[in-house]
Amino acid sequence: MSKRDFMEIHELERGFAEVYRTRLRPRLDTLQRQRKAVVRRTLLELAALIALALFAGFLTWDYFGEDYLGRLVLGEAMVGLAGYMLVRRRARGWRDRMFAIVMPEITGFIGNLDYSASARDPKFAEVFRTRNLVGGHNRADIEHHVSGSRRGTPFEVAQAHLEQVTRGRNSSRRTVFKGLLVKVRAPYPVSPMIHVARDYGGMLNRVAEALTLGHRRHRERVMFDDAAFEERFAVYSADADLARATITPGLARALIAIDDEIGGQGRDAPLTAVFDGDWFYMAIPRRQDLLAMPSILRSEIDLEAAIHDIFADMTRLQRLIDRLHGY
Repeated sequence: MSKRDFMEIHELERGFAEVYRTRLRPRLDTLQRQRKAVVRRTLLELAALIALALFAGFLTWDYFGEDYLGRLVLGEAMVGLAGYMLVRRRARGWRDRMFAIVMPEITGFIGNLDYSASARDPKFAEVFRTRNLVGGHNRADIEHHVSGSRRGTPFEVAQAHLEQVTRGRNSSRRTVFKGLLVKVRAPYPVSPMIHVARDYGGMLNRVAEALTLGHRRHRERVMFDDAAFEERFAVYSADADLARATITPGLARALIAIDDEIGGQGRDAPLTAVFDGDWFYMAIPRRQDLLAMPSILRSEIDLEAAIHDIFADMTRLQRLIDRLHGY
């Protein structure tokens, strides 16, 4: 693996270089040796599969002749699929081992955080669906669940990949949402609900309303004095005064900053949020995983960029909680 020292960039990372040097790097050296052994074993198994496929093909061709060509091709395709599944399974196992080493060190260093490779509640995404922050789905892959508190405020964040899968003759798989789902205790119970959506402009807002089955129906658009916020977001609530008191100028700037950092001016994947009762819910779309681990096929383990990313995400979350509670 890379022998260079970890360079601290974010304020939240201060002191982590020592943790990286004394705790992470020795364990990653061991993992590097394991990676080489896994790659060797995988290559040998793939070679055995290919050899078996060629031998079987030779025998069946000799026995059945050209009439067996279609079945032979199908058999070869099945062997190829088996090889792909083998590599994918090994890669996922390698990634999970990396997470098991890295994430507890990061969450332990930050403090007041618990990490789980998967959401403790398998229906974690359901509360976001019922509030129309994500679309309907029948397959949910929830990973890297982090829970804890910031200044006494409990929160949860998890990476979600939500899909709508259709079986049968016209089977299909469509990604409904990929990104982070965030749940933070609100500063006070909020009722009626406040919905923060993308501002597409008058006509397009009505189209978005129709496409999302009217989740803002019977709520009025609440206008804010912040022109930058108004240009980016549309807020809906039955209580305009409550909405303006809840979405303070500091919180509005924090939402704009997060939206900017995810390339939020792009209207195909908007940041959306809801205040409902005791909780603030937010869906942050993103293509990149919460912690992008190096491939099992890479000859060197260099986690510095991935670790910087997770510290940046936690910094954004802390900033959001602080602004939400008026700090």
